[in-house]
Amino acid sequence: MKIKKIVVLAAICVVAAVTCAAMFVGCGTSGAQEVIITGSTSVTPLMEKLAEAFEAKNQDVTILITGSGSSQGIADAQKGACEIGMSSRALKTEELENLESIEICKDGIAIIVNKNCELTNVTSEQVYDLYAQGTAIGNVNTPINRSNGSGTRDGFNELIKNADGNSLKELKELKGETQDQTGSVIERVAGAENVMGYISLGSLNDRVKAVSLDGVEASVENIMSGEYKLQRPFVLAVKKGATLSDAAQRFLDFIRSDEGKQIIRDFGCII
Repeated sequence: MKIKKIVVLAAICVVAAVTCAAMFVGCGTSGAQEVIITGSTSVTPLMEKLAEAFEAKNQDVTILITGSGSSQGIADAQKGACEIGMSSRALKTEELENLESIEICKDGIAIIVNKNCELTNVTSEQVYDLYAQGTAIGNVNTPINRSNGSGTRDGFNELIKNADGNSLKELKELKGETQDQTGSVIERVAGAENVMGYISLGSLNDRVKAVSLDGVEASVENIMSGEYKLQRPFVLAVKKGATLSDAAQRFLDFIRSDEGKQIIRDFGCII
């Protein structure tokens, strides 16, 4: 597989100036055209699947994917440090001034607990109280947050509300711990029975357990019907007015093709 995956923290500068220059030249040392994509660690696993299928049919292209957080991907796209930025939230009004937003699918946010945890269902009010005040739900007393800049954090905090309709997003501080990446959230939850976290539904695996929210299971069917409320868009950001390289344009066209859409559906996302 030709994908060169780089996983870095959101605070790290993901692309040096020399790399940026190489991108616009459109070729690396191997002679292949390179497309640099940075951003959401929730979108990253899906993008890797798409890139793998695309590269298998386009031997002249290498897709370089860096999971660095939605805000970093958006910032990189704005300043031209990448051709495509990945975001697991909708772009803000001020970001849309110089970026084009391409929604490729919708994704659910799964609330996860340890496989041995007795919880199978939680209410939005219970989750709010856990993250806002540290109020335990059964034996779960430690909430896991995502870091600032995470699109998954933005979506979760905006959608989880208390009985009065107030969202977690309105609070200055939240209880619990913080993890920077989807994989680290899964690791933390898989290793302790008293913690709760949240991840992209498409990243859910058998190491952890997803609980229902307000009696509704986190599933593709329930997201499509609108019954499951924890959902958000997966968005690609490209700079307005910029001409994409031939390789980047071909990759975008592949993502929007029937084959690309099927890969997205197989991943567990909704088109």
